[in-house]
Amino acid sequence: MLAQKQKGKFTPVACLKTQLLTAAIMWSVVGLFLFCRGLFNIIFVHDPYKPIWVIVALAAGLIKAKVVLEKTALKIVSRISSRPEPSCLFGFMPVKSWLLIAGMIFLGVVLRKSPLDRSLVWSIYIAIGAALFASSRIFWIKWKDS
Repeated sequence: MLAQKQKGKFTPVACLKTQLLTAAIMWSVVGLFLFCRGLFNIIFVHDPYKPIWVIVALAAGLIKAKVVLEKTALKIVSRISSRPEPSCLFGFMPVKSWLLIAGMIFLGVVLRKSPLDRSLVWSIYIAIGAALFASSRIFWIKWKDS
């Protein structure tokens, strides 16, 4: 990774393979973090149905990965592939997507502080984490093949 001066500022630049690796690591780490946080917290919830919550959350996460996030990952891969080399490391996603991520972080905080049933809250974390982690394989495959 290099820093390149563009339009009066320094920008971290990287080759396309590094951008694919960055996306793969980001999706994997965030997915694993959310999944583990949800799983470890639901353990302490006093709910006789928590095994069902976990199973439903896993199923929902895997469905979301297949139906939504794999398509998103493929769009990001296409975006990375179409960029000049080297280009801005964090430009592998458009600004709109970075703003969406910031919004989702905010919603995660609101969700944790909400009065919703804790089994539901931690199941949402499990589902989103499983979806991100499962769909990160798109980036890993493309990185390995590049």
